[in-house]
Amino acid sequence: MNRKGVTGLPITLAVTFLILALFVPIAIGMVSDFEKDTSAAVAKAEAGKIEDAAGRAYYSGAGSTSRVSVSLSGGSCLMLGGEGSDSYSISILLDDTVVDKIYLQRPPVKFLGDPLYLMGDRTVSMECVFENGVYGIRVSVID
Repeated sequence: MNRKGVTGLPITLAVTFLILALFVPIAIGMVSDFEKDTSAAVAKAEAGKIEDAAGRAYYSGAGSTSRVSVSLSGGSCLMLGGEGSDSYSISILLDDTVVDKIYLQRPPVKFLGDPLYLMGDRTVSMECVFENGVYGIRVSVID
């Protein structure tokens, strides 16, 4: 029996476990970041659908409506409107943290009323209205 092979085995095992102990947390962090990035990308695509529907209703003039279905998962949420310049935006939230914001610039569409939060599978209606001298979009959830 070769004594060098027997004494070298614990060192080899220790080095292997050390490498694994360093690599596993990094791999878990990478998977977690990938999941968050994927959820944010899906939410951004859904926000783009809302942006297009709001633009269609806005360009068609007061009284026009447009409907769109959105599907959000993975802890993602869309917030339409807000105060000040946020009333022209769609905020993308993951786990209650804003990760991106889309401003409706062409045309500069204003969401009227209180901010609206969308989660899960929803169908929303957007109506172009003229209120208090301001054209904007009133959003309501159908289902």
